[in-house]
Amino acid sequence: MTIGRVVQSLTIATLAMGAVARQFTPEILVQTNRFSGNIAVSPNNSLIAFIQTRYSIEDKRQNTELLIQGLPSDSAGQSSTTESQLVAAFSADARPNPPASEENDAAKKLHKPSQPVWLSDSTLGYVVADSASGKSTLYAVSSGKHRHWSKPYPVMTTVAPIADLQYNAASGILAFTAAVYNGTTLEETFKRDRKEQERADTGQTYDDLWVRHWDTFVSPKVSQIHTLKLGGTGHFGQFKPKSEVRNIIRDTPVDGRLDVTDSFVFAPDGQQVAFVAKKPAGDYAWKTTSYVYVADVGGSAAAPINEGDGGASSSPAFSADGSRIVYLQMDAPSYEADRNRIKIYSSVDKSTVSVAETWDRSPSHVDWVDDATLLVTYNEWGRNKLAKIDIVTGTVTPIVSKHSVGSVTRLTGTNSVLIDYSAFDMPTDLYAVSLDSYDDQIEPKRVTDLNPMITSDLLSAAEDLEFVGADNATIHGFILHPPNFDPAKSYPLAFVIHGGPQSSFLDAWSTRWNLNVFASAGFVTVALDPQGSTGYGQKFTDAIRNQWGGKPYH
Repeated sequence: MTIGRVVQSLTIATLAMGAVARQFTPEILVQTNRFSGNIAVSPNNSLIAFIQTRYSIEDKRQNTELLIQGLPSDSAGQSSTTESQLVAAFSADARPNPPASEENDAAKKLHKPSQPVWLSDSTLGYVVADSASGKSTLYAVSSGKHRHWSKPYPVMTTVAPIADLQYNAASGILAFTAAVYNGTTLEETFKRDRKEQERADTGQTYDDLWVRHWDTFVSPKVSQIHTLKLGGTGHFGQFKPKSEVRNIIRDTPVDGRLDVTDSFVFAPDGQQVAFVAKKPAGDYAWKTTSYVYVADVGGSAAAPINEGDGGASSSPAFSADGSRIVYLQMDAPSYEADRNRIKIYSSVDKSTVSVAETWDRSPSHVDWVDDATLLVTYNEWGRNKLAKIDIVTGTVTPIVSKHSVGSVTRLTGTNSVLIDYSAFDMPTDLYAVSLDSYDDQIEPKRVTDLNPMITSDLLSAAEDLEFVGADNATIHGFILHPPNFDPAKSYPLAFVIHGGPQSSFLDAWSTRWNLNVFASAGFVTVALDPQGSTGYGQKFTDAIRNQWGGKPYH
């Protein structure tokens, strides 16, 4: 592992292409720097930590870096990017069957960082998975007054891979998910796996559905939440476990699988977690019904707060005093494209109320601003927006309406959030946004600059398209012109169609369907959202039902 200071990590090949061939090509796209996983903000909002990945065509290597960067104290003020510090780095041969070499053998001994989490203002933890043994180790680095980071030291090791790592400083509880056999501990699962390895075959018997989800056979294991107590002070006072790892939902009474399907969240005091799992019953395979569960971090069972016949649940979040949980839920139990409704559950009187019930949009994320206000992200007319919602009146107040907002991280004790933000002509970066903004009045302030070599002359901005289609409905889409477009000339057309079908094109950066790759190649590029697309109201989304080959072609 290497600790050092970097301004920006770029491959030589990427720099060369950016300097010589001023055309945005697939080769440039696949070599861009990307965020991987969560963004970790230190408790005092002074530092952020994140994983950055990049691929090198020339070297045929995938590179992973864990970076720490300062967060400007006036995060909602002027845009300001600061120098990053490299905490850990990993590089591996990306070919499917890499040849034997000293370099590749050495890479197997290196540590690939993942899942950064702050244990204190001066101590950062991260996970390293050992693919050979299947074990995961939590490492930590600490800093002094001048941001000199220590060498990584191991905090704890688990016998299985772990995910969704989170730490609550108030309780000193570290929590994560791990795949176990339903109702077992990590150690019990490890022992059973050892016995399974002694088998002479790999056959699997399925006594009930699910058998396969899309192209993946369903594993007999399920993702469940585990906790342990950590002790330590940071500032070079090393953290270490103070308790055994426990599966806090292993004894939940269920008829079937209890599989955590959405990342869990801590209550503010760290004594409980909330999570989402599909309804464990005989209709598990053909119904979308899932519940929000609550579990004590020192317990062994969880209880649902919204048990019933509704559809999929998602995005639970505790209020500041821990007495209420806001979450999203669909009504239809067998439809994956129903509208997400906003619900608030009170643990005081066990009641549930709906918020903004008449708002015909489907939020994808919800959180608290304060006791009277919620924060949501939602798709609307080709943009993924950020808005506040008044709990009593249901009034929606847009904060960011341009381009597209991805993940949202609250900056504790401030009126700002950290978002990942992008557009067709703007690669994803982190920005700070004031919650006092109204409909883009206060511009998001750039915090990171992962791809300075992707300049504006390489990319085309999108223009909105609208026309009247089936049902006299307005059809929306985007058009991108090639660089140096001349309206007097003829150009080939690239007509890009999204899948789903209940999906949409967003004014957002994509490393999969990047419309600027087509436009830069000389195509007038058109992307439309026909009936069935999301972001235009539930009636428009539902219009695709029984209409494949119908309304979208009008």
